[in-house]
Amino acid sequence: QPMRCISARCSVAPRTVRPRAALPALCAPLRMAAPPAAAPSVEPWGVCQRDGKEVQLLTLTSDAGSQLKVCTYGATLVSLLVPDALGRLDDILLGFDNLKAYEEHTTYIGCAVGRVCSRIGNAQFHIGNEVYRLPANNGAACHHGGTVAFNSYTWDVVESTSTSVKLRHVSPHLDQGFPGKLTTIVEYALLPTDGGGDALSFSFNAVTDRNTVVNLTNHLYFNLAGIHGDMPQTMRDHVVAIAADSFIPTDEFNIPLGEYRDVTGTPFDFRSPTKIGARIEADDGQLKIAAGYDHNYALRDTHGGARGGRGGTRHLGLELASDGRWTRKREADAIASDRTSGRSVEVYTEEPAVHFYSGNYLGNDPMGKGGVPIERRAGFCFEAQHFTNSPNQPAFPSVLLEPGERWETRTVFWFPKPSAAGGLLSSCCCR
Repeated sequence: QPMRCISARCSVAPRTVRPRAALPALCAPLRMAAPPAAAPSVEPWGVCQRDGKEVQLLTLTSDAGSQLKVCTYGATLVSLLVPDALGRLDDILLGFDNLKAYEEHTTYIGCAVGRVCSRIGNAQFHIGNEVYRLPANNGAACHHGGTVAFNSYTWDVVESTSTSVKLRHVSPHLDQGFPGKLTTIVEYALLPTDGGGDALSFSFNAVTDRNTVVNLTNHLYFNLAGIHGDMPQTMRDHVVAIAADSFIPTDEFNIPLGEYRDVTGTPFDFRSPTKIGARIEADDGQLKIAAGYDHNYALRDTHGGARGGRGGTRHLGLELASDGRWTRKREADAIASDRTSGRSVEVYTEEPAVHFYSGNYLGNDPMGKGGVPIERRAGFCFEAQHFTNSPNQPAFPSVLLEPGERWETRTVFWFPKPSAAGGLLSSCCCR
C-alpha cells in the first residue's frame, strides 16, 4: 500500500523555552451554562494497598438520567448507565464490582493511563543527549507508563459536582524513569447535548518542572449492548466507522514501523460502517501480529488548522449553545453502534489519533461486574491519544512538555438519543 516514511531515530530534540506570561490555573473548569448546585454521591470503597489512601466511589448523574461512577483509584471509570431505544438504562463499560479486582487486574480497564500511554520501544527514549530508561513490562517495551503507573495510585479529589469531578495525581521526578515532577489533573463530566442526549467528557491537564514526555488517555472498554449475555459476540456485531485514511503499522512487537499506511483495500478501512467482526480474522499480517485490532488510526486534520499549545493538536468540534446544551460543529472522528439496543457512541477528540483496540488480550482478569466474566474480546476501546512510541519518532506530533507549558487535551464520547433502527452513523462523514 502507499506509505509515507518517517525517521525512526530515537531522540526528542530539546527546545528553548521563551519567557511567557504566567499560565492560568491548572485545568480550568468546563464552560457550563450554570454550575450544578448538588454534590455527587460519594461512598467509601476500601483502602489502596499500594499507597494506603482511602478510595472513594463517586456517582455523577445527568438531567437526562445517565449515571457515571468514578473510582479515585486509578481515576477509573467504573460504570456508565445510558438508555437504549426503549429508555431502559444499562451499563455499557467493562469493569469490576470491588477495589480488590481493580488492584489485581492487568488490562487497564477504565483507568487513566500515563505518563505515556501505549508502548515505548526498547523501554527508553532521549531528550537531548540524556537517555531515560524505563521498566520493560511488555516484552522489551515500556507499556502504559510502566510497572507502577498512573493506574496504580489513588488520585485526590480536587472538586466535584453532581455532573463532574476533577482528580489530581502528582508523579515525582524519575517515577518509572520519566524525568520531572508531573502534576496531572483529569476532569470527567456528563454534558447535556442537543437532541436530549448526554456526552461523557474527559480532559487532561499537566505541568512539569523539567523537560519530560506526556501522552495521556483513558482506557475505557465499551460494549454498547450491555454487560450481560454473549459479550464477545455482541462486541463483534458492533458497527464501527473511523474517519481515518491511514493507520500506523507495527513490527512483530507492536512497535510502530515509522510510517503511515493507506487503509484502502485492507481490513483496517472503516471509512464505511463495518462490523468489528467482519474482517477481524482476515489473513492479514498486521491483524496476526496484534491478534486483532490494536492500532493507531491517524485522524484527519480539523477545519481551522492546528489547535496550538501543547497536548491536543486538533479542534474538538463541539460548542456550548445558548440553551446550555452542547452541539456538534463537525463530523465525528469515530462512531460505534449496537443495532440490538439502538445505542451508539460518537468520538470527538483534540488528539491526532484514535487507538482502536478489540480486547484481544482480555480473558485473564478477575470476575467482572454482576458475576459476568470478562472474556476475550468482550469489549472494545477508542483510545484518543498521540501516536504510539512518539518519544522515539520525531516526525510524529511531539509529546515533549517543558517547564512553563501546560499539556491540555479533551475527548468527548457523545451518546445520541437511541434509535430503534440501531444507532446513528450519519454523523461520521468518512469518505
